Amino acid sequence: MIAVAAALALALRLLPAGGAPKHAEYAARWDPSAGGPATSAEVLSRLGLAASAAGTACEIRYYDLPPPEGAPKGAAVILRRRACDDGTVEIRLKYRTAHPLDAWECPPGLGSASSEVDVGLGAEAPSRVDAYACTLSADAPPASLRASAKPCVSRMTRVTARTGGGSGHLKVEDWTLPGGARRLEVSQKGRDDVDALAAFQAVVERLREAGARFLDESKTELGSRCPDGAAR
Repeated sequence: MIAVAAALALALRLLPAGGAPKHAEYAARWDPSAGGPATSAEVLSRLGLAASAAGTACEIRYYDLPPPEGAPKGAAVILRRRACDDGTVEIRLKYRTAHPLDAWECPPGLGSASSEVDVGLGAEAPSRVDAYACTLSADAPPASLRASAKPCVSRMTRVTARTGGGSGHLKVEDWTLPGGARRLEVSQKGRDDVDALAAFQAVVERLREAGARFLDESKTELGSRCPDGAAR
């Protein structure tokens, strides 16, 4: 409980002001082979939740690309394609920054814009990154981005359960990474405030008690590393 209180106190000092995104996605991920719940069903059982619908299976591919014209200075640039068995195909360009942006815009042809704070609960204190995304329903990125697909894919299945906190829904994702390793992730969207963080921290603590050892690596870091010799 001391560790939880310390994490919340740190988060309170780090909460945004002014033009920062007002909403956040809280996430925590772990290697099930190292301990903790090993399947999405075990996660929900541990939390006393039930899936609200059948799961969705998706294939995720990341791209290499130069910074698009107008990209925020110093931002990490991430481009990925997600194709799911419900028929949806989505291209998403994301800028991740250490500080809020006063102004930004999507490159031409990159669809709708959104922003949020990515809050990761890993081995250390909660991490915070401001994320600005451009989302397009399309099979491939616009040619203007000059993107090159990485020679590997990740596969993910997602189930959603209704809860009483955050946005009211908790997502559980089971990732099979390039090379075959698995990672599980729980995440929830909500306001970027201490109450939403505390609610998600309580979920994380229950999984930690079940043996989960949380990681500091992001999904992008995990899913975009291709094994040597990976074929396209």
